[in-house]
Amino acid sequence: MEEERNKKVIREFTRIFKNEHNVDGVDHLFDTKHFIHHFRTPLSSGFEGMKQVGRMMNGAFPDVVVTEEDLIASGDRVVERSSAVATHKATMMGERPTHKRVIWSEIHIYRMQDGKIKEHWAEIAQMELLQQIGVLPQLG
Repeated sequence: MEEERNKKVIREFTRIFKNEHNVDGVDHLFDTKHFIHHFRTPLSSGFEGMKQVGRMMNGAFPDVVVTEEDLIASGDRVVERSSAVATHKATMMGERPTHKRVIWSEIHIYRMQDGKIKEHWAEIAQMELLQQIGVLPQLG
């Protein structure tokens, strides 16, 4: 039953943070004092770094919609594979808004403890996203 509870937490996180774009509405889902993210870009450590990612993505793609493709729980881990669709409406990585509709995929791994998100890893198809908005050249 703990695995189902953990999946429910992640679905609520996706709904509030990613689809309702409410970065400040998810504190109750996290171990905010001990949370660790594993993003590669220079961000604040801990929970504030997670919020920075949300603000950046919601700023550049204010209409983003994330769809769960798979959600798998085992022990204290939940793995989410999702797809995102959005319009590039604000500057991202120095690239002015293109107003293009873009799509990308994501894989997230969450480590849960006592019904809270304690740790997070993300693999986002950033190369394809950056190609679509013109930061990187299209290949082939």
